[in-house]
Amino acid sequence: MSCFRELRQQLAGMFLAAGVETPAVDAERLIAEIAGFPRAELFLRGEEPVPEPLERSILRLAERRAAREPLQYLTGRAAFMDLELEVNGDVLIPRPETELLVEWAVRHLPQGGALLDLGTGSGAIALSVAAMRPDVSVTGVDLSPAALRVAERNRRRYCLERVRLLESDLFSAVAGEKFDLVAANLPYVTEEEYPALSPEVREFEPRLALVAGDGGMALIARAVRDLAGFLTPGGRAIFELSPPQAPRLERMLAETRAFAGIEVIQDYTRRDRFVAARRNG
Repeated sequence: MSCFRELRQQLAGMFLAAGVETPAVDAERLIAEIAGFPRAELFLRGEEPVPEPLERSILRLAERRAAREPLQYLTGRAAFMDLELEVNGDVLIPRPETELLVEWAVRHLPQGGALLDLGTGSGAIALSVAAMRPDVSVTGVDLSPAALRVAERNRRRYCLERVRLLESDLFSAVAGEKFDLVAANLPYVTEEEYPALSPEVREFEPRLALVAGDGGMALIARAVRDLAGFLTPGGRAIFELSPPQAPRLERMLAETRAFAGIEVIQDYTRRDRFVAARRNG
């Protein structure tokens, strides 16, 4: 039987040998998550023996992490904004930079407005906005029924009855509707980039939610083509994308002649991560 300090060292060594980017941090997080106490408490329990059933459970999951399965899939949970979302291999793990998109949407939605979240996945954007803005109505759409089942469980967990979740190929399920804001975190990884992604992403996250043709812009271009017809006059849209794609999206929006106030917004690392625009009128 190991103590918590020894188990932490063992896991950190396993993860380091496997090429995990943050081996010590992942070891601590995994032990704390499965043991059910805060990560900081791990150091206070350093010499305390680990119960054998708990140690076996942790070691089983550690083997999967050493095989590069993401920690969030092992625990089934991912933190995003003020929510703890269920995640599995049917949905992408929400990224920290996407919280900036949520903050932008919350600031720009009018009182009593309506949001459409294109490619909702786990529901991270839709549910976060709904939790922060009880006055707005929220619709999340996704092409994947499996992803929508995850989003629905997350919606029920937080009792966000105002959130509607629909299976939809972009705007297909909301024909004839208008929204004050459309938020889109659609697939934007190129076919050429995909093989070079980390094993955590390439081997475990859903390819359907990652990769798009036409230099990663195929779905974004389709959305832009129809976007104005689903926005109220003066309504806004924001897209998350890869920094090199921002100039192309700016041009796409400008060429429609339906949008003004086109702006590029940077992420935490000061890279061009979002493009936003306002519909004329």
